[in-house]
Formats: sequence, C-alpha cells, structure tokens
Amino acid sequence: MINFKSILFTTLAGLSVLIAGLACIEPIPPADLSDDAGSAVKIDQPAVRIISLAPSNTEIVYALGLEDRLVGVTDYCDYPPAAKNKPKIGGFSTVDMEKVVALQPDLVLATDIHSKSVTPLLQKVGFNVVTLYPKTLNGLVRDINLVGKVTGRENAASELTAGLNKRIQAVASMATPSTARPLRTLLLIWYDPLMVAAAGTLPDDMIKVAGGKNIASDMMGYSSIGLETVISRDPEVIIVPSDMGQPDDPLWNFVVTDPRLKNTTAARNNAIYKMDGNLVLRAGPRCITALEQMSAFYYPAKGVNKQQPVTN
Repeated sequence: MINFKSILFTTLAGLSVLIAGLACIEPIPPADLSDDAGSAVKIDQPAVRIISLAPSNTEIVYALGLEDRLVGVTDYCDYPPAAKNKPKIGGFSTVDMEKVVALQPDLVLATDIHSKSVTPLLQKVGFNVVTLYPKTLNGLVRDINLVGKVTGRENAASELTAGLNKRIQAVASMATPSTARPLRTLLLIWYDPLMVAAAGTLPDDMIKVAGGKNIASDMMGYSSIGLETVISRDPEVIIVPSDMGQPDDPLWNFVVTDPRLKNTTAARNNAIYKMDGNLVLRAGPRCITALEQMSAFYYPAKGVNKQQPVTN
C-alpha cells in the first residue's frame, strides 16, 4: 500500500535539491513534444535527475552522455556495465514506487508496460513521465532525439541519430529492385507458448529493413502463434534471440531440436540464426547493430556484418 502522504512529504522535501540543480541550466525552448503514449511532454528545463524504468531507456541515456544525471535504474539495466552500479528501483515490471519518490527525479523514462499502473501513479504524485516505446527504426530515432530535447542534449542526440540513420540507410540500400524476393522470416520470442514479434513491433520493422518478410505480419505485437501455423507458413529464415537471463538458452535448444521444425526451409538450408536478444529486443541504439547482423542473413555477399552467422 502506497503512503501518499509520505510520498508528498518526500516530494516537497526534495524540491530544493531540484531547484539547485536546475538553476545553472538554460531553459528548453518552447516546443510541442509528445511521447510514444501520445502524451504531451511538458518540461521547461533540462532534466537533471533521471530515472529509467527499462534497460532500453538506460542505454539511450548512456549513449547521450547523460549517465551523471541517471539516479535510478531497474535490476535488469546491465548495459553499459557501469549501469549495474546505479541505485536500483526494482524490476522492469515491479517498480518500487517509494524508491522512485525518494530519488526525486525530474524525469522518469518509462515504457508501455508501465502505462496502466506505474505511469498514472507517478503522474499523480507530480513526476514528469516520458514513455518510450518505438515500433519502428524511425520511431527509435525520434525517441533518442526526444530524450535529447528534454535533457538539453539536442546536439548530442542529433549527432548520434545522424550516425544511426546512415547505418540504417546502408542496410536498406541493399534491397534493390533486382534483389530476390524477401525471405519468409520468423523471429521467435519464446517457446512455451510459442511467441513471435509480429506487426507493430520494432523487430518486425528491422526484419523489413534488413530484407525479410515477417511470416507473422498479419498478427499484432508480441503474439502467440501455433506451431502448425509456423510450419504451414514455412519460414526460410528463423531468428532466435538468446542470452536473455536464461543460462541454458531453452529457446535456442527448442528450435534446433524440435523434430517438427526440422522440415522447415530454414532448417533444411541451415538458416536458423542465433542473435543476442539484448540487441534485437531492446529499443536502444544497439538495435542498429542487430539490423546490420540481420542483413547478413539475407545478403551474405553484401552484409554489413562480416562475421559468420551462428547456425547451430
């Protein structure tokens, strides 16, 4: 049970700290900003005390050189390694509200998982919450620039996103009119039940840009899918995120050992690829590295990633 009187007292007690930190920073020029939840972003001055409620947001903060302003992260924020030493505010979906309040942030970077309960509570107390949940690579670039704006790091954000856009275009340019048709692709998230990244997700857009065609494009979000459906749609490429807190990699083991998947074109052609799940599924700058690795699955002769994909 959250003690709102205690929260309010703590909030007021920390105002002097925030005012002192903001006094020496230039105000942000007026602008109409909105986040990925469609909420207006109303921050008059650059944020100096930031809490990240998602590993992807933490990676954006560090990429913009804002680590000194990061006062709280989740238990799962592990990249870059220095993030592990930041004060913890709980899990990804199990935020400790009292810890958040005690850290007195003037900006909380949330994601869609927080929209139903955590975000409304934080807003009720009076904190500025910005939701980052990009569904496309263009959306990811926009979000990085948004964080740059609300923190007074627009130049750093512009420089970062210019480089990311250049890399995205390098991958996209491989798909020319003379290129063979996009290969049917399955990107699995889990195996029990079988889960996929479908339409309206960042990995779906990455598949398209890299040169594939998602076999789950008629579904939405991170969805369950029947194994019979997977087999009937016969993926030519299967992408398996790995190393996501599961030491024995059960998803990968399932994919390469399940006898029903052995008849897919992907299995017959040795086109089942293991990728670092933190690159593929975290909506941060490292997604572009994952995109480059994907390009090698579709255009091995031209792929940006020169390493041999892992296939077994």
